[in-house]
Amino acid sequence: MGSVPFFARRWISGTTMPEALERVKALNARRVSATLDLLGENITSEAQARACTSEYIRMLESISGGSIDSHVSLKLTMLGLDIDEELCFSLLSEVLRKADALGNRVALDMEGSPYTERTLRIYEAAAKSFRSPEIVLQAYLKRTEADVERVMRANGRFRLCKGAYKESADVAFKDMPSIQAQYLKLAKRALSNSAAGAHVCLATHDDTLIDALKAFIAENKIPKERYEFQMLYGMREKTWYRLAEEGHPITVYIPYGREWQAYYARRLAERKENIFFVLKNLFRD
Repeated sequence: MGSVPFFARRWISGTTMPEALERVKALNARRVSATLDLLGENITSEAQARACTSEYIRMLESISGGSIDSHVSLKLTMLGLDIDEELCFSLLSEVLRKADALGNRVALDMEGSPYTERTLRIYEAAAKSFRSPEIVLQAYLKRTEADVERVMRANGRFRLCKGAYKESADVAFKDMPSIQAQYLKLAKRALSNSAAGAHVCLATHDDTLIDALKAFIAENKIPKERYEFQMLYGMREKTWYRLAEEGHPITVYIPYGREWQAYYARRLAERKENIFFVLKNLFRD
């Protein structure tokens, strides 16, 4: 699809890994970590799935070889989940094996609710054999409170986001006050988990939640190794650096790849609220 056009460059770092790694290095220079994501999903070819696996292995090697502060995020549909679950787990295991060897992390991005149970099941199986996997949970899903408990019984490592996919009222909270309340409840539950290795990534651009979480972290003396804030590339850049200056671990999600159009469109179209949220946050600190 060629290079990323100017109107999408705010959210997408480029089409190639070297472009993305340059963005990561610039962040690292200001005490900000990253998670790299190769754009694309719903792959239907085993050859494509294997190519994506190889790219992730090269990504992990490049991070390690360049002494770069970054982990990686991937969608299981890029590793063939729509083709065959066993194939997907086999390819994921290749990535996790490399991440374990290099002492890195692999976040399994969550997709729409039809994929939630399968993604959790694969994560639970992977957590039994590998140190590196973590999973993304979406606070607006009504099932997520129980899923948090499942993750804490596995390895206790996950990213909590509000959720951006369009879901029906029977599976998801729809109004923002309910979503915020659920997010805060689940985040506090995770932050209070003192099990060895437990770690929660607080993925939000919402100042109400950020302020409440910072207060909870301070009041409860939550150690820095147990949490990090996360934000999207292109959103609230001054806040990244302010959180870093305050001493909070902060990670920015940096996507790259030729399949940028679906990601860009989804940021704006999956839920109408995102359009107003993006516009509101374009020029905020």
